[in-house]
Amino acid sequence: MYKQPFAKTLKSLVCLALGLFLHISVSAQTADISKLRQQMAQTNDSVTYLNLFNKLGFMLHMESADSCFYYGIKGNAMATRLHNEPGKADALANIGAALSLKGLYSQGLTYYSQALAIYKKYSNHGEVASMLMNSAITYSFIGDSIKSLQFTKKALNEMLKAPADTMASMLYANYADMNPVLPPDSVTYYLKMATDVANHFKDDRTLLVIDQLYADRLMQQGKHEQALPFIKHSLQIARSKNWEYHELEAYNAFADYYLAKKQVDSAIAEYNIIYKTAMANKFIYWQTEVLKSLLHCYELKNDAASQARINKLLVKSLEQTNINSNAFLGDYIAYNNAQQQVKSLEVVNKNNSVKIWLLIALSVLGIVFIALLSRMNGKVRRHSRMLSVLNEKIAGQNEELKLTDEFKGRLISMLAHDFRAPLASTISMIRLLREDEGDFEKEQLLGLYDQIETDIQNILLTFDNILQWIKKQLSGYVFNAQTLSVKELIDDAASMFKLSIDAKKIVFRNEVPDDLDYFSDKEIIQFINRNLIHNAIKFSPAGGVITVKAQVNANELIVSVKDEGRGISENMIKQLFSFNNNQKTDSLDKGAGIALTICKEFINKINGRLWAESKEKKGTTFYYALPLS
Repeated sequence: MYKQPFAKTLKSLVCLALGLFLHISVSAQTADISKLRQQMAQTNDSVTYLNLFNKLGFMLHMESADSCFYYGIKGNAMATRLHNEPGKADALANIGAALSLKGLYSQGLTYYSQALAIYKKYSNHGEVASMLMNSAITYSFIGDSIKSLQFTKKALNEMLKAPADTMASMLYANYADMNPVLPPDSVTYYLKMATDVANHFKDDRTLLVIDQLYADRLMQQGKHEQALPFIKHSLQIARSKNWEYHELEAYNAFADYYLAKKQVDSAIAEYNIIYKTAMANKFIYWQTEVLKSLLHCYELKNDAASQARINKLLVKSLEQTNINSNAFLGDYIAYNNAQQQVKSLEVVNKNNSVKIWLLIALSVLGIVFIALLSRMNGKVRRHSRMLSVLNEKIAGQNEELKLTDEFKGRLISMLAHDFRAPLASTISMIRLLREDEGDFEKEQLLGLYDQIETDIQNILLTFDNILQWIKKQLSGYVFNAQTLSVKELIDDAASMFKLSIDAKKIVFRNEVPDDLDYFSDKEIIQFINRNLIHNAIKFSPAGGVITVKAQVNANELIVSVKDEGRGISENMIKQLFSFNNNQKTDSLDKGAGIALTICKEFINKINGRLWAESKEKKGTTFYYALPLS
């Protein structure tokens, strides 16, 4: 397949042109340039003039990097005088574009990064994405595909923060075009996204570029006939919009197609159109490259006379390009030197500022004497601060009293629930036995007696829980540690509920190792064990299994009590250990909740942890962990 030798260079220049300042709308170059100049002549607002000036500089980059550089320098100076940072960022971006087009890629990246910093400062996400994409394209120029891809991805991510516009379409298209490792289906995906966005915003320019990208992909795959409709459509749009630059790209794609079909004369005809248009519009970058392509075509035809003619034109074009490049490089060096001088002046000004501050410091020393007179005023202020601290302390104490009153209210509510209801039930059963004792079988009587005993036992346990908590709170906490057998503690706690376990035919499994000991306060540990086992019995189904285990993990002893009850909802678990929990569910009543809260406070005193895990209808497991050191 024939391939024009400068296709990659022109494609890169096109990508750069399209990547630059995507927030600036570009249509027919000549018409827009004239319009911008008219607007500049009519405006009296300096900031508006600066913005128009920067836009004009951008427009001119398609004709000449020299003009773009000139406008960038002037725009930067203008923005500096006006202290207008957004305008300065636009000017710096123009300078970076000119340097990149001239092959000074490192310098171009430097100015892009400076513009990027300003855009980030003002959260201009669209401009940030534009600078990131410009950097990605520049890295692709120098063959750093890794950084090119990284910056392209950053540009896409930044684009998500910006208001939806056509920039997103071009970023998707550039990402598909600049990522060589993307599989064909991914390329098609991103190009389709680009097309959808461009269609939504009726952006013919982006649709034209996408057509050219499709055509380029198909040509690389050898699918020449499939590429032809895209090339024709892009030329049609470019002509209808008077987009000279894109029209040249379409002609270049036609030439590429004809070379692939070995129709060299047709390719030469397209290149001649490009050359005439480039000369008429002063598109410097096209002139030299299209002459190289014509020379390649005449070499294919073995046309020595035409080769000689094109060689003369090419030498002349290269000489002019060299002159322009040398002049540009001289301008850049002069500009860079001027920038260095400005920085030197800034250093001098900074030194002068230091001297001024020294003089101010000497003046301040003279004022110190006067400040001594304000000493009494300082004492008054200190006294005021002391009063403020006391007021804050009183406010804190009032808050504590408020919390205490709230706790008392909850305590009374719990007592009303957990004592009154079971006692009323027990009294009713006693009355029933007294009035109708002869009507019950012995087995029924034994069951009622067991129920009465269980109710009274539960009341006593709840009373014991609250009593011990109040006792600890009022008398002050005293840690009384001793060596304890964890297995024996579990057996001892479970023995208190033997009747309840037998009545519900529950299987109680103590799987704690026999040799597992722990040094701590027995009263606190047993208080927790009794409540966890009591809850497990209370909410276990008849014939269920309760399993107690213990193990040593890292620096903790972890004990678990698992039942096969209905479980607790996730929302309820989050509120289990708080006095503020006023909810009540089928899985846990308020009395059990307060007991668990007291357990939580006790275990916190010995630096332990208490938590629960549960799945509704699949049982609940309560854990507590105790530190080993």
